[in-house]
Amino acid sequence: MRIRGVRIPAGWLPVLVGVLCFAPALVASEEHPRGNPHAHFRNPDQCPKCHLSRGSQPDPGRFSTAADAVCLECHAKDSARRSHPVNVRPEEKFRKMKVPADLRLDDDGRIMCLTCHTAHGPYAFFFLRRSSPDRGFEVLCEACHGKR
Repeated sequence: MRIRGVRIPAGWLPVLVGVLCFAPALVASEEHPRGNPHAHFRNPDQCPKCHLSRGSQPDPGRFSTAADAVCLECHAKDSARRSHPVNVRPEEKFRKMKVPADLRLDDDGRIMCLTCHTAHGPYAFFFLRRSSPDRGFEVLCEACHGKR
């Protein structure tokens, strides 16, 4: 048998079919480390840990000032602090820096872990809200800090 010009021995066909059938299940697994370590955030009961509510439904655009505590349950404080300061109001510092709307601030206007990261995004580029296959996380930094 040939697939895209590559000859595959007949004995390998069942193996190939098995891999193609089960690979998506392994990648999408609810269990960490093979799957998404943030899969528990698909549980609607988890929403109020990060999102504030308007009425009975959590508002996806409003974040609690305690949302970082959720991140720090698993991520060590030391490693999280190496990347970017949190709990900072960009409009009060750094020459009144403007943060684009897709890079969310907490309800008090402060930078938080979820400003740059998303718990619901694809498991690539460290769950960054913005990234580029060519330039990695530089596009995220440039959103607020401009090109260097």
